[in-house]
Amino acid sequence: MTTFTAVTYNVLAQSFAHPDRYPLCPPEALSPARRHALLLTRVEELDADLLCLQELEPAMYDGLRARLETTHGAAYVQRGRRPDGVAVFARRSLFGGLEHHELHYEAQRRGDDDLALIVRLTLDDRPLHVACTHLAWQPESTPRAEHVGHRQMLELLAHRDATAPDATWIFAGDFNAISQSIVVAAALERGMDESCRSQRPWDTCAINGRPRKLDYLLFSTGRLEPRPGTLPKLFRDTALPSPTEPSDHLPLRVDFSPIP
Repeated sequence: MTTFTAVTYNVLAQSFAHPDRYPLCPPEALSPARRHALLLTRVEELDADLLCLQELEPAMYDGLRARLETTHGAAYVQRGRRPDGVAVFARRSLFGGLEHHELHYEAQRRGDDDLALIVRLTLDDRPLHVACTHLAWQPESTPRAEHVGHRQMLELLAHRDATAPDATWIFAGDFNAISQSIVVAAALERGMDESCRSQRPWDTCAINGRPRKLDYLLFSTGRLEPRPGTLPKLFRDTALPSPTEPSDHLPLRVDFSPIP
């Protein structure tokens, strides 16, 4: 069975990289030209078989597609009222197919167009469906019925069940939710598993001096065996983006082996 490397990465849209949002970051870490070049190199060096990106602006997508076009097929969708979108790159030598469609969530914050890019692949002639998404953030104290991110996760699960319930699925992205949240719990209660459960450290971002895990590669329970990579330790004084890390998130990497 073919083992593949999956990465999910919120690359931080340049439109959101304002100095007032990142007061601890040196100016060069937020420089558009420098960040663009560093992101291209950072993503290319990840050498992922399956690459799921969020907060990706069209110019950055075009640059990555040009760099990866000889090895990876790609799909991209931009959020309707936002400058950014989500993308999936899949290595052609491993994956077949790469058909895709969009799921625009009914649950939305005012003025937003949160969505999931659903990519249909084959691996060893078996179907693999990948949902790349960036869910809405709300405080953990938000009532369940009003929590937009939780409602979006339920919509994604319903879409899975309606379109390909027997396929292997990966939900990749920035869920804007900690691991104990109702957002992640909804997926775990409905047949998805956490690929990085054993990973330590496992925080993927350090925003406003608060290291936490917001990024996930969930997978269909019992279908894949995950082996998570290693993340650097983040501290309360860790400043992201930095001169070496171009985003306020770290890329999350997992090796997956299909289970017969």
